[in-house]
Amino acid sequence: MSAVRDESFAIIEEPDLAIAHYVGHVTGDDVRRLTAIRRRFSDGKPYVFLIIDLHRMVHLSSEARRVASETSGTPDDDVTIHGVAIVGARYQFRVLGSMLFRAIQLLRRTTGFPVRFLDTHTEARAWFEERRRELGLRRPGAVGPLDP
Repeated sequence: MSAVRDESFAIIEEPDLAIAHYVGHVTGDDVRRLTAIRRRFSDGKPYVFLIIDLHRMVHLSSEARRVASETSGTPDDDVTIHGVAIVGARYQFRVLGSMLFRAIQLLRRTTGFPVRFLDTHTEARAWFEERRRELGLRRPGAVGPLDP
């Protein structure tokens, strides 16, 4: 029997994917912790893709929203983020997330990274493959050129 996590956590998939799972009542500390994990993973990489999984999020505190807006797209983020897929977001979180990412782009004066709201990880991974093709990036684990 597998244990179900009751706190937010991150999963790293080399070479270029970080997945943040936000669970329950998300606090500023949750956002700081998962941002720190993503930054350690990103260190020295030319780019990354991010999945933010909200399937099990119940509430996003105002502190968590503030921390997210303060820590996204800052000079500490030297890595290029080629895509952020937000999966499993209920309608109110999609609206809130859209406003949050728009505010980040306005505050940082950047068009930043593309963000999509999707229903599943499978859709997110398919979009990332599409992005890799558009950008001429190798697929993870590929040793030769991209397939046509």
